[in-house]
Amino acid sequence: MSINEIKALVEHAIQKVYARDAALFDVDASEWALAHRLAVYLEHSLPEWNVDCEYNRQGLGRDPKTNELDEKIRPDTTVHHRGQLAREHNLLVIEFKKREEKTDWDKVRELTNPPSGKRQFQYQFGLALSFFPTLEMHWFAQGSPA
Repeated sequence: MSINEIKALVEHAIQKVYARDAALFDVDASEWALAHRLAVYLEHSLPEWNVDCEYNRQGLGRDPKTNELDEKIRPDTTVHHRGQLAREHNLLVIEFKKREEKTDWDKVRELTNPPSGKRQFQYQFGLALSFFPTLEMHWFAQGSPA
C-alpha cells in the first residue's frame, strides 16, 4: 500500500470523526476517545489489518514494545498484523494529540526507522496527528518526513 493510499484512508477516517463524533470535540473529550473513534473508522477501511489503540507488545512473545533507549512505549494507534515484527506487517503508527506536540514527531520518526536496540519492529508509515487549533498531520516514512 502506498503512502498516498494510506493518507487518503486516514483523511477519510478523520472526516468521519468530524461528521459522526463532533460531540466529542464539544465536550472536550480525551485524546483517547478521539483516537478510538479514528481507529474504528480505519478498521472499517482496512479489514485485513488489526487496528489497535495503545498496543504495547512486539512480536509473538510477551516482550513489551520499547524505543531505542529501551523505554517501554505504547503507540496511540497501530495498523499492523499482531505478533509480526517484519516491516511489511507494520503498516501505520499514529501518535495522536488534541493539541500539537512536536515530541510526537520524534516518536513517529523513530518508529519508522529501521529496528534499533531492543526495538525489533519498524512501521512503514507514521503520522503525528493533532486537531487543535487546526488539523495538523505530519507524515513520516523511513524516519524522514514523507
